[in-house]
Amino acid sequence: MFHRRIAAAVIAAALFLTGVGGAEAALSMASGDIRDLEDRLASLGYLEAADETFDEATRAALESFQQANGLSATGQPDEPTLAMLRSGGAIARQDYLRAFVQGYRDMAPLQQGDIKNQVQTLQLKLQEYGYFAGSPDGVFGDSTRAAVERFQMVNGLSVTGVADGMTLMRLLADVPITWQGFLSEMSCAAGDAGLNVYNLQRRLGEMGYFDGDCTGSYGDLTQRAVAQFQGDNGLEQTGVADAALWELIYSGSANTRRRADVVQLGDTGDRVELIQGRLYALGYLAREADGVFDRATETAVRLFQMANELTATGRVGSDTLGLLQSEQARAMGDAAAQERFTALLAGRDAGVQGRMADIALELVGTEFNVPDDPLYPGFALVQYVCVAAGLPITAPEALIRLADDPVEDPEEVAMGNILAFQTAGSDSVSMLLTVGAGEGRIIYTTPEIGWVVMSYIDQIDSASVYRWAEAA
Repeated sequence: MFHRRIAAAVIAAALFLTGVGGAEAALSMASGDIRDLEDRLASLGYLEAADETFDEATRAALESFQQANGLSATGQPDEPTLAMLRSGGAIARQDYLRAFVQGYRDMAPLQQGDIKNQVQTLQLKLQEYGYFAGSPDGVFGDSTRAAVERFQMVNGLSVTGVADGMTLMRLLADVPITWQGFLSEMSCAAGDAGLNVYNLQRRLGEMGYFDGDCTGSYGDLTQRAVAQFQGDNGLEQTGVADAALWELIYSGSANTRRRADVVQLGDTGDRVELIQGRLYALGYLAREADGVFDRATETAVRLFQMANELTATGRVGSDTLGLLQSEQARAMGDAAAQERFTALLAGRDAGVQGRMADIALELVGTEFNVPDDPLYPGFALVQYVCVAAGLPITAPEALIRLADDPVEDPEEVAMGNILAFQTAGSDSVSMLLTVGAGEGRIIYTTPEIGWVVMSYIDQIDSASVYRWAEAA
C-alpha cells in the first residue's frame, strides 16, 4: 500500500520536476459535463467528490490525472485528456503513486565511497535544506554521510548514512523538514513543558549536566543545567535551549561532564560487574554479570530506581549504589516494588507515547545486541523504550495483555503505539513486538538483525497485528 502522508507531495513534486502546470482559464463546460468529468476523476482517486463546479480542486485533480497518464499537465479538459478519461486504460491515482514510490525504492543507493553526478545532486539538495556545509563535489565522504544521517534522523527515516530510495524520495520528491527548522522547533526555555524539554533533560543527563527526573517541565534545575552546558561549551549562558545549543548537542563534539562517581551506559569493568551482580540477585537483570554496562543493564537500573522510588536516570550514582548494596533494597518481586510499578503505570501521563516514539527514533540505525525472548522477539527493545519513557514494563506478557486492539489500517497506527505481530509456525506461535513510527511504519529489532531498523507494517509477514495505543 502507499502511505497517504506523502501522496499529495509526490504528485506535486512530479509536476514540479517535469516543469509543467496549468494556468489558463478552464474551458467552458455545461454543469452536466463537469459532473461527469468530476465523477470520473473521483472514481480514479484524483478528486474527493463532485460538485459540478470547475474550481481549483477540479483543475488540480485534472492536472494530477494528466501527469499520471503521460499527458500535458495543463489542468484543462482538452480532447486527449477527455479521451483518456473515457478509456479503460486510464491509470488510477493509487496505481501511479505506487509505481512512483517503487521507482525510488528500486534506485541504487548512494553511499560512502561513491563518486558520481548523483552524489553532487544529493549534496546540493542536502545543502539547500541546511544539512550539508561542504563543497558539492560529487564525492560521498564523511561529511556527506554525516549530512545524510542528520537528514534521516530529522525526517523520521532509518539512520544508516546511506542515501537509499526512501531517503532520496523524501529529499527530492517531498517537502522535508529543514535542519534550521528542526533546531528552531526544538528550542525551549524556562516555563515550557513537553517532549522537547524531556529530550533536553535526557540529552543533558547523558552528558552529565542534568541529574533530575526527566519530567518534561523546564524548571530551575533544567535552566541551571543548560547554563552550565553553555558555559562549558563557549556559548552565552542564557539558560535558554536555543537553536545554537541544540546544534552543538547534535554535533557530537560538545564538552561533557562525566562524574567519576557515576556509572552509566558504555562503561565497563569491576564496578559495572558489581552493579550487575546485585541487579541480577534482586531480579532486575536477566543474565549474570559480565562487566559491560549495556542497554539491558540500563533498563535494569531504571527498573530498580523506579521500584525503590529513586529518580529513574538509568545511571548509577552514589544514592542508587548505596541503596543497591543495602538490605533495604527492594527486589523486583517484592510486594512494595510491584505496588510501585502498578502506581506508575496507572499514573502515566498523556505525553508518554510521544516520548516512546522519540526514544525509538533515536535508536534507529544503532546496534542493539540484547538477549531476547524467542517467543517475543523485539521485546528487549520495546521494554527499553517503555522503561526509558517511564513505564515499568517487566515482562512480555504485560505488553501482550495491553496490545489487544486489532489493526485494520496500518496508517491508523500512531507514533509510540506498541504493535504485536502474531505469527503462527508449524509448532509454535511468536509475537514480534515493535514501536509505531507513524505513516504506516514501525521500529524494531531481533537478535538475528542486531540493529534497530525501521520498516513498513505491510512488509511484515504475520497472521494478525495488534496494538496498545492508550496514551493516558
